[in-house]
Amino acid sequence: MSNLGAFGSSDYAAATSSTPINPVTGEPAVSSQDSQIEEVSTLFRSTNFQDHTNALKILLALMSKGIDVVQFAPFVVQQVGAQDPNARQLAYVYLNHYADEAPEEVILSVNTFQRCLTDSDPICRALAVKVMSSIRSREVLPHIQEAVSQVIGDPSPYVKKAAAYAMVKAAELIEDPSETEVYLPLLQRLLGDQNPIAFSGAICAYLYLCPNNIDLIHTHFRSICQNISKIDAWGQLFTLRALTIYARYCFKNPETLDEEDVGAFWDDAGSKDSISADHLLLIHTAKKLLSSPNNAVVTAATQLLFYCAPPSHISSVARPMVRMLYDTQIMSQLALTSILTIATVHNHIFVPHLNHFFIRRNDITAVRNLKLCVLALLASQSNADMILGELSTYTNSDDTEFAANAVKTMGKTAMVNELIIPACLLSLLRLMSRSEGPVLSEVVLVIAHLLRKRRNTEDELHALKSLARKFIEVKEPSARAAVLSIVGDMYETYPEFAPQLLRYVAQNFSDEPGEVRLQALTLAAKLLACGADQAIPMYVLRIGERDSEFDIRDRAHFLLSILASKCSDIVKNMKSLLFPTRTAPTWTITDAGVSEFQLGTFSHFFNRAVTGYDPLPDWADEETLPPESVRTPPEGEEDGNAFSGGKEVGLADFFSGDDGNEEEDYYSDGDYYEEDEEDDVDQNDAFFAN
Repeated sequence: MSNLGAFGSSDYAAATSSTPINPVTGEPAVSSQDSQIEEVSTLFRSTNFQDHTNALKILLALMSKGIDVVQFAPFVVQQVGAQDPNARQLAYVYLNHYADEAPEEVILSVNTFQRCLTDSDPICRALAVKVMSSIRSREVLPHIQEAVSQVIGDPSPYVKKAAAYAMVKAAELIEDPSETEVYLPLLQRLLGDQNPIAFSGAICAYLYLCPNNIDLIHTHFRSICQNISKIDAWGQLFTLRALTIYARYCFKNPETLDEEDVGAFWDDAGSKDSISADHLLLIHTAKKLLSSPNNAVVTAATQLLFYCAPPSHISSVARPMVRMLYDTQIMSQLALTSILTIATVHNHIFVPHLNHFFIRRNDITAVRNLKLCVLALLASQSNADMILGELSTYTNSDDTEFAANAVKTMGKTAMVNELIIPACLLSLLRLMSRSEGPVLSEVVLVIAHLLRKRRNTEDELHALKSLARKFIEVKEPSARAAVLSIVGDMYETYPEFAPQLLRYVAQNFSDEPGEVRLQALTLAAKLLACGADQAIPMYVLRIGERDSEFDIRDRAHFLLSILASKCSDIVKNMKSLLFPTRTAPTWTITDAGVSEFQLGTFSHFFNRAVTGYDPLPDWADEETLPPESVRTPPEGEEDGNAFSGGKEVGLADFFSGDDGNEEEDYYSDGDYYEEDEEDDVDQNDAFFAN
């Protein structure tokens, strides 16, 4: 009988079955993890080669589900030398995965791996090198070195790439760094390979084994720069990092060059101290990669330009970095971390893209906080109204912590650029009338700080009046103490506010937080020193003498002592003691959480040294720079023909625009690299259209 009528009621329960059903036959399925493992054992015992291949396929399927099948390692090792090439490839995949968990079985197959290095299938040769280098034992180091030496001249670029990665894995097992020198001749040969696939593995091995050995790069430098677009994205990433280190050792520090010297490069009578042609070639190469669809490549190109290019070239990174803000939230966070570091030095390049740093509804907390820091850095007198208006909007957020941070950012914005303090004060005073809770406390605190920078101005009286009016509503101890402090400091100029606030505090003195009580004692002493009515100030000081906290008792005893002192020096300097010249609170770039680590690294993102972090080397002394002739390719090698075998392309042709590359328009966004159009930042393109 159907229970359709009960559908939707509390008594309804759908009929379910825990037995899996075969979708083909409709009958109960009997396949399970145990049955599959039993089936693999049966297939391996078979004498049919096809059964062995099927067993390997089932094993890989189980591995993909996270099931541990390491117990079949002895059976899989026997398939390394199987006649079926598919079985050999599947066996290599399995052994590469379990090389750490079954090292004994894999080590026994080293001789088989060595025989497979002469296999007719390049995939098997590459997998043999890969599996052999995956064995985490120093016993196989001689075999790895022998295998790499054997396949270094292999006709397949994939095999040579596997050999390059085998060097990296072998280096991880080497205890003495000098042992890696045996791989340098092999690495030098790979770096000169004309195939981009092989070169991408070689540059990775170079960066891991000897990133400071610039002699291996010299003769290949120009061809690498001119053909970097032919390398895969991750190869480009390693190449840019290697070239960044190379530039620090081989080129002059661009910060020491005057703009006149940089411009004199194009003049026939240019100074010998101007930037070199190879340095400009490297800069142009990095600019081309700013339009890469891979964000890691864009970040690597950005850090190369940031650390190695003259300031006149850094504006090229603005649009690519802003483009990354519209990727995933974690990518946006990474981009903002880099932008914050760049903006501390070159904030003008991001000002035209100011609206892209406004908070979006789906931004996570970390992204919001970073955007607030960037907005504070980009503030100027011309855009202050727009930024302050945007920040005022954020104060209406339901997230009180974010709203309070927005108010704090308004103060930081004014601290960075004092010219916008009047506009910021006006915005904060308007905000004070409609704020409450933590947001109001933050507003009061920021206004009190800003007033210390705006003494004897027209807006000072209006701000003081607003602060005194809101004192009753403010509950945050630091904000209440700040109001008492600023009102006391300005008592001689505006004497009408301090007595009223002190009278209010005296009514519930013992209920006030300790920070407020301390500031109230100081305010009472200021009033007495200026000859005001003594009743309420003395009452506050006498109560403070009997307070439960020793800090407050000590402060009260001290103030009463100096007020009652007959010493001429104390009487003479009484006001200077109670009304000292205060330094207004400042907010500097370092307070924004800017990382001191190298741009584009995990250490930079987390703002702490991560295991494996290597700082960027300092610029080499000009006396130790190698001559430009070391970058001239040997005779018989044309400049720029790596990875291709095309026609010769010299530096003169390269900078004149005729680089011999038919893919001249491969990078579509050409306006990124037009130096004459860098100031034309308001172009309308499809991506940045509002």
